[in-house]
Amino acid sequence: MRLLRFGYFCTFLAVFAFDAGISRSTETASNWIKTDQSSLRLISSVDGVKGLDSLRIGLQIKLAPGWKTYWRSPGDTGIPPQLDWSGSENLKSAKISWPLPEQFEAYGFSSWGYHDEVVFPIDIALQEVGYPLHLKLRVQLGICEDVCIPYAHDFTLSLDARNAGPTGEASIIEIFSSRVPGEIGADGVALKEVDANSKGDRRFTVTVSAVRPFEDPSIIVEGKDGAYFDLVSSSLTGDRTQAVFELDGHLPAKSDRMAGQDIIVTIFDNGMAGEKHLRVD
Repeated sequence: MRLLRFGYFCTFLAVFAFDAGISRSTETASNWIKTDQSSLRLISSVDGVKGLDSLRIGLQIKLAPGWKTYWRSPGDTGIPPQLDWSGSENLKSAKISWPLPEQFEAYGFSSWGYHDEVVFPIDIALQEVGYPLHLKLRVQLGICEDVCIPYAHDFTLSLDARNAGPTGEASIIEIFSSRVPGEIGADGVALKEVDANSKGDRRFTVTVSAVRPFEDPSIIVEGKDGAYFDLVSSSLTGDRTQAVFELDGHLPAKSDRMAGQDIIVTIFDNGMAGEKHLRVD
């Protein structure tokens, strides 16, 4: 089973499309930008930044039936979202979070992404407290069915410094925030411990333990650019609270070895999900 490939390419026919207009708003949500395949907008959890040094917004995407968009590491095919905040005012930083994706299989290729609807939570830090926030965002992403269409859309969203109350969009941002895997081992995360150990030049294992029994756990492994990983086998201990994944790593240089590689593992099963940055021992 091929898990991930990191040379972001699309093996299907690509049709390039750019949205020349800019969605402008001084409200707590930008106008929808609509195509035949999708609708997108920026939404905020608060109606202003009075007294705040940080807040959470979201990039909301609704997809037409049969169409999908992609996770940060899309797999064998697909185009991950890329966000550019150039031109924003009073913005110190913007950090996107990634709700747990689902796996798609088509034409012998595997990818990770979303269908129907997704909101990417984005944590915003302000440069100066007490001043308005003016966001300017360019989003590049792929929307795919049998045809994969790269789009670029521009949004603006302005929040004044007179208010800081919750908005009607706060609840949907929270729903998708709850679907973001927490760090394995952190408080409130059902996956408690994880480690990775090499078994040769390419082969390695990932072992994870949980507070309750696994049913059928899955794993996604991310590595350096150009790396991808094949799942060789998986097994559970007798009480099913520990899972062991055996994998082969395909690294970009022939001299590369799995020992010492930095990876990110995302593990999920039956309501349990977590991720962790690891170094392979």
